[in-house]
Amino acid sequence: MKKAAVLAVSALVLLIVVGTASLTCAAEKKVAVMWEGKTGMAKRVCMGFLHKMKELAPTVETTTRIEIKDMVEAGNVFHEFEKTMDGIVFLRSSGAEFLAKVDPKVPCFVGGANNPLYLGTIKNLDAPEGKVTGVTYFIPYERRFEAIRSLFPNVKSVGLLLQKGHPGTPIDQEGTRAQCNRLGLEYHEVVAGDSKELLAETQKLVGKVQLLIMSSTGLVIDNAIGLVGISNREKTPIFSYAEGRAKLGATAELAADDEKLGAMLAGSVFDVVVRGRPVSQVPVKMDPEPRLIINDASVKSLGMTLPPEVLSRAEVIK
Repeated sequence: MKKAAVLAVSALVLLIVVGTASLTCAAEKKVAVMWEGKTGMAKRVCMGFLHKMKELAPTVETTTRIEIKDMVEAGNVFHEFEKTMDGIVFLRSSGAEFLAKVDPKVPCFVGGANNPLYLGTIKNLDAPEGKVTGVTYFIPYERRFEAIRSLFPNVKSVGLLLQKGHPGTPIDQEGTRAQCNRLGLEYHEVVAGDSKELLAETQKLVGKVQLLIMSSTGLVIDNAIGLVGISNREKTPIFSYAEGRAKLGATAELAADDEKLGAMLAGSVFDVVVRGRPVSQVPVKMDPEPRLIINDASVKSLGMTLPPEVLSRAEVIK
């Protein structure tokens, strides 16, 4: 009995020592979160990330530098963080592109970004070959067009709205055009450099297409209300690749949940920075269940009738 008691006490002491060591190890870790420019998507990813990190590793010290003026300044911030941080989260597609051009000294993580494979950041999403992993809002275009065809089966022509110079623009162009070719849909696009050009060129486009598609580029996302106004006047449905546009009036969206991706990103950072897991063993993550959201008011204004099987797997907002 005495021997059993001694063993139990020893085990308890060992657990306390191990637990204390883990907390000490976590407490010594520092992680930075940064991004360039203004974007709601990065904020939502960051919110999910910070919330989950507090749950997973409350003693990890997290520093944020957000809405950095430009990529020159962002590069300087990044290299300063390399000297003091155990991990760097560089959000947005511009951050992923930056990481494709440098050899990071510490583990780095992407998020709020399009597919890092297409951005040149990582060659193998399942087993990242360098020091970069993370999450992506990317959804395969076949899956996007399955939703589009189920919602708008009679559409024969689409117009994709894009931002000039955005890293995600060629990705959305290639993926959307490929699906249009596969399905025999007529493809048009607007590639705009500012809000005025975007709205003016979209207004010209609506008479030529039966469906507008909002890309995941910042300029298009930020002008959702103006674009919805045009689509409503012309009775042209509008489908969004980005989260949160259906609640602003887009007819429907199929998009990853940004806050969920932020939480998934925290899991990857915890695995690499706190647990010491090799980056190669932490795959780039996608939202396994992107949300199909339908705006009921837009559907009714367009006189659309959606089949029950579509409504059963969608979220409908008023």
